[in-house]
Amino acid sequence: MELLVAYGVPIDAEPGSSLLAQARDLREDGWWQRVGGKYATYIAYESEAVELKNYEPTLVPGLLQTERYARAVNIIGREVDPDTVNQRVATRMTRQEVLHRQPTPLRLKAILSEAALRTEVGGPDVLRDQLAHLVTLSELPNVTIQVLRFEAGAHLADSSGFALLSFERDDPPLGYIETLAGELFLESTRDLARISAAYDNLSMLARSPAESVKLIKELSEDGT
Repeated sequence: MELLVAYGVPIDAEPGSSLLAQARDLREDGWWQRVGGKYATYIAYESEAVELKNYEPTLVPGLLQTERYARAVNIIGREVDPDTVNQRVATRMTRQEVLHRQPTPLRLKAILSEAALRTEVGGPDVLRDQLAHLVTLSELPNVTIQVLRFEAGAHLADSSGFALLSFERDDPPLGYIETLAGELFLESTRDLARISAAYDNLSMLARSPAESVKLIKELSEDGT
């Protein structure tokens, strides 16, 4: 407000009122701040990214999960306090808004192993709904899904899944890996090059988006 007055910009009319509103918004914490830890940091980066390349070897990626699937994931091997589980599921559902944000939704390029499509998280009904949800999301122009079939064999990401975030302008990309020991952020040129090469290798080995969606649809309808 002091700057607006100093520059002679009226604070009760445009553009002064809009600038004041933006300043107030900048003082508020993002919703993800309530989550805490490195996961919150990752969500903050994800909300600013323009593109996400993601590989998951055993589970459907969080941004593509149904609520029931996400709930089943969040009670595996963890405390089952209802409030805690509800918070985690709500966080995951809120994260997915980046796929629909305007005017520039996040471009998601997801590669799923065939194992992720066949692992019965939450049981066969939950999995069937999840597969149908993947088919629906694949219709979004900013979402590309590929499936890495078992017959693809060994590849450059045998050890774990990963995410590679890209941003606007000259901001450097960021890598992210979840391990049993915790989350890792990768920023060095060498690490980012290795992740990028691994994604390119997986994309080449995986079925095309059209073939992948056809397979997912067949699995959903067959219930296998």
